[in-house]
Amino acid sequence: MEFHEVTKRAIIEAIHNPRKMDINLVEAQMVRRIADRWVGFELSRLLQEHFKKPWLSAGRVQTPVLGWVIERDKLYRTKKGAVFVYLPNPEKDKRRVSVSWEFEDKKLAKEFFKNLQAVEVKITDRREEEKKPAPPFTTDAMLKEASEKLRFSASKTMQLAQELFETGLTSYHRTDSTRVSDVGISIAREYIDENFGHDYFYPRHWGEGGAHECIRPTHPWDVEELRSMMLAGQIQRLTRDHLRLYELIFKRFMASQMRPAQVEVSKFEVLPVLENGELPTPKVEKEEITAILRDGFNLMTPIEAYYLKEGIFKVAEQKEFTDEEGNKLEEHSDSAMKIYKLVPLAYPYTQGSLIEEMKKRGIGRPSTYAQIVQKLLDRGYVIERKNFLFPTKLGKEVYNYLIRLKAAEKFVKEEFTRILEELMDKIERGEVYYIDVLKDLYEEVLRIERLKVGKK
Repeated sequence: MEFHEVTKRAIIEAIHNPRKMDINLVEAQMVRRIADRWVGFELSRLLQEHFKKPWLSAGRVQTPVLGWVIERDKLYRTKKGAVFVYLPNPEKDKRRVSVSWEFEDKKLAKEFFKNLQAVEVKITDRREEEKKPAPPFTTDAMLKEASEKLRFSASKTMQLAQELFETGLTSYHRTDSTRVSDVGISIAREYIDENFGHDYFYPRHWGEGGAHECIRPTHPWDVEELRSMMLAGQIQRLTRDHLRLYELIFKRFMASQMRPAQVEVSKFEVLPVLENGELPTPKVEKEEITAILRDGFNLMTPIEAYYLKEGIFKVAEQKEFTDEEGNKLEEHSDSAMKIYKLVPLAYPYTQGSLIEEMKKRGIGRPSTYAQIVQKLLDRGYVIERKNFLFPTKLGKEVYNYLIRLKAAEKFVKEEFTRILEELMDKIERGEVYYIDVLKDLYEEVLRIERLKVGKK
């Protein structure tokens, strides 16, 4: 029996439609488990013996991901100068437009900041555009959004999602598919028709075939409906955090089944006006949404519009917009604001952005994303500060030790895991025999074993 949501309909349908065991899927899972143990156990023993710490571990996914965190930290520690300008905005319901100039030469950035007197804004193009909603959540997208918007750790998000699934409120949460079933579409239709009108309903399957669906609600109940059911005693065991994650899933899914929004997009350029004409005067070109012309999915997940006006605007330093105690004053509608900062070449990963990187580079699976990040934290290889991930001294020592060992080097590079994942996909499709894959892997692992016992 196969089902992906804990609902009466899904379970009865699974009972009436049993299928034979797919031995290819079984064999692929066997290879995955064996590969993880062979590689992970052998590398871990090397670390434990070298560092004399029995809790250390390494793995075919865990270790290359640790390498990414270390590389990103190096970029973060390298700074360059940047000047940010926030354009005037008299309209409270719209956002300020910001532009920036970045310089590898920090001294030049400071000179630019001191000499920046005004900015000239020219709108070069305005066009109407149809903006479509994002697809419903996959595991990696849900983890990233929960990290950024709710500040949840990956492991906390997966635990909450597991409990929502067990309660029967959401579909299965370990998936890399955005596909929506006919049942999912009918749930969206019921909610959208009732709350916005049928004109806003715009059904999309977001993919064809496959067993897995996206992460979606299993009923047309929004958070307010759930709260009412909790007060009536119809639903129990839900916390505030459950509701926050559910709302994220619910809104993303419903928006994916609503009509596109019609927006105005403005393309513009910003030219600096400098006191010293000898300094470089690069112009910045950008485009932003400046108006919502016809509502669509934005009624569920808002689209931010920016205020934009042509003209020459004087710039004032940030301190001119605060009083003596540093409190913000009413923003000037006729002046732009400038700020000088030292910015890194790249910002450290968050848990969400690290998982996004894993998905992009093709290593790890929806069922393991959160576990991998948590393991790096538990082993003390990485710490989290203000939602960012930083490598520890131990993490750097462990990684550097492994990449310097010839016999282990292959297993700690992401290319090995990517190739192995591709082979497992071929096993699932019946294109490769799993024993052949294991034989090749065994020969490679033996090199680590020989290294451990001091053999050549």
